[in-house]
Amino acid sequence: MKNKTTLAITGHRDIIGNKALQEKVKNYLENIIEKNIESELVLLSPLADGADRFVAKIFLDLQESNNNLKLIVPLPYNQERYMQDFDEVSKKEFLKFLTKTDSYFEVEHKTKSGYLDVGRYVVDEADILLALWDGTFNGKVGGTGDIVDYAKGQGVEVMHFVCVRKEALGLK
Repeated sequence: MKNKTTLAITGHRDIIGNKALQEKVKNYLENIIEKNIESELVLLSPLADGADRFVAKIFLDLQESNNNLKLIVPLPYNQERYMQDFDEVSKKEFLKFLTKTDSYFEVEHKTKSGYLDVGRYVVDEADILLALWDGTFNGKVGGTGDIVDYAKGQGVEVMHFVCVRKEALGLK
């Protein structure tokens, strides 16, 4: 059986996904692939707007030339309920991404927050947490800062990609 390395993503929904950030994430993923050439590389991404999809797109592009890459999508709620959190454009994008995944499923609920549950799930399953994060703690349960703290407490390696948020620039 192949060895497996599992990456997970957490990050803001309103990141500014510029070329520099894209290159940093892509280079990091390419290095992981190169170091684990004989291993299966799994990305756990709930495919929320922003960071989740930003990383998933890069990962799927790399998957075209490496069949050892698998995209698994744990959902915070059932698909119908989860999609209520997206606008119409986002719903279409989400459904398109789902067609490219290896599997998707709703995580087991252990708290009152599906987002906290999915965040903890991806950390618990990950070898490395990719955090596209501005570094601030907003106090939101299940938010990026909360999940980064949880990962550190669990001894999971965190790869922090500093990003700029639309909110910080006064954009929507």
